[in-house]
Amino acid sequence: MLDSTGGVGLGELAVRLVGSLALVVGLLLLIARVVNRRLKAPAGATIQVVQRQALGRGQGVAVVSVGTRILVLGTTEQQITLLAEVEPDEIGLDQTPPEPGTEPAGVPAAEHGTGALSGSVLSPQTWKDAMAAVTGKRAS
Repeated sequence: MLDSTGGVGLGELAVRLVGSLALVVGLLLLIARVVNRRLKAPAGATIQVVQRQALGRGQGVAVVSVGTRILVLGTTEQQITLLAEVEPDEIGLDQTPPEPGTEPAGVPAAEHGTGALSGSVLSPQTWKDAMAAVTGKRAS
């Protein structure tokens, strides 16, 4: 559709812009989904990342289940440091093998986040966990 000056109309330009944006967002979501599937450990894996929390740019803390051991690791861009080894009952983890079709071993049902904000600073559960750590009480 051409306007009186021989150019493309504003409406057609807007439709092209929205269509292009939808295509780019769709491709990004598809790529993110494929990458997430390839990076996830299988449910019965010996080593599983139970929880991960970023503390700053390139820094974080991870709780990792290795067999029957639970390790708290500090992570930076250059290294990983063992901070502590805790008992599964200290942090509310169930070490029993899961039934087929249920949640992975070591992940408590109430704390298993699957939302887009899970584990981020914007997640309400992250703030509950932080307050529980400060006050010494268990998060709900």
